[in-house]
Amino acid sequence: MYTKQKSENKETQRKKTVEHRRQDILEAGLITFSKKGYNGSTTAEIARAAGVAEGTIFRHFATKKELLIAVLEPKILDGVIQLDKDHGEDTATEFFRCFLMSRLELIKENNSLVRLIFAEAQYHIEVREALFKVILGPGISIIRPWYEKGVERGEFRDLPFLPTIRSFMGMVMFYGLLGNVIQDLSSERTTEEAADQILDLFLHGLAR
Repeated sequence: MYTKQKSENKETQRKKTVEHRRQDILEAGLITFSKKGYNGSTTAEIARAAGVAEGTIFRHFATKKELLIAVLEPKILDGVIQLDKDHGEDTATEFFRCFLMSRLELIKENNSLVRLIFAEAQYHIEVREALFKVILGPGISIIRPWYEKGVERGEFRDLPFLPTIRSFMGMVMFYGLLGNVIQDLSSERTTEEAADQILDLFLHGLAR
């Protein structure tokens, strides 16, 4: 009995150690990719920053691309999944307002990482394809039913979904990135205020 319990404790500790190592690699990858970009970062460099052997990285991630996607996925997709769970009874308009706030906070807290995504997606087809398959595609699949709900309930006009969400995200991303680069262009005092301004402009436009 004692031997079995001791063995189980060792296995639990081993699993914790493996998970901690993986988390250390992800954090080191986030910092390194943000500073040096995808091409400028090496797995050897990330391993040194994480305090592990380079071979340890490849026990968790088959390629550098897989590591990059693993770094990005919780930052980008997990928040959308949680929003969908938390706001199931809300109107579509309220969901998009909360979605707006979460994306603006994401850009504010991870500015260099967001710029990295745009830069790498332009020049690396394999990164772009992986981003869409693992992160952007699932994210769009979560957002689409909310848009359709808004159309069905008369909150939104019945416009083609993909061009509409592309325009919406373009406003959000450029608003957030430019506001962080040029502070004088950001007059709003809170993320909530910024989200309300963008949503009002997107839903109602400039026309009276």
